[in-house]
Amino acid sequence: MDIKIYSEVQINKEFEEYIREKIEKLKKFVLDEGYVEFYIKKDGPLYLTEIYLHSKNIKIFLKEKNNDMNKSVEILLDKTKVKLRKLHDKIVNK
Repeated sequence: MDIKIYSEVQINKEFEEYIREKIEKLKKFVLDEGYVEFYIKKDGPLYLTEIYLHSKNIKIFLKEKNNDMNKSVEILLDKTKVKLRKLHDKIVNK
């Protein structure tokens, strides 16, 4: 899965690798090849994180706002996992 991370905010390499590792773990719910675009933006005092996940059978767009960038990323990745699991089970159980 191709992963692209875009950030308007300064993030270090360790944090970027952490995001990549978390997204790679989501790959088990995607049945075919696809790509992920992950955005981190600053919206006033809040951090806005967005994820676009595209594959043959699955298209997901989710976003999260929070005062803490780390918390925003964690919540968004957890939401993505839940959504992917539901879609995966729906496809597999057809």
